[in-house]
Amino acid sequence: MFGFKTKTPEEKRYYLLPGQGPGNRRKHRKQLLAAILAGAIFAALLALLMWWTNSMH
Repeated sequence: MFGFKTKTPEEKRYYLLPGQGPGNRRKHRKQLLAAILAGAIFAALLALLMWWTNSMH
């Protein structure tokens, strides 16, 4: 009556697409931090290697 209709639980249900949940965001943040850390370590090792080879002359 008057446009008020009780909704069934099926009508209230919504679906998250892959990558929209908080767990997936946490996982991506961990992966990003690990990638940044690995890149920094690799860059430091490369810089050390370049310095060492240059200082030998």
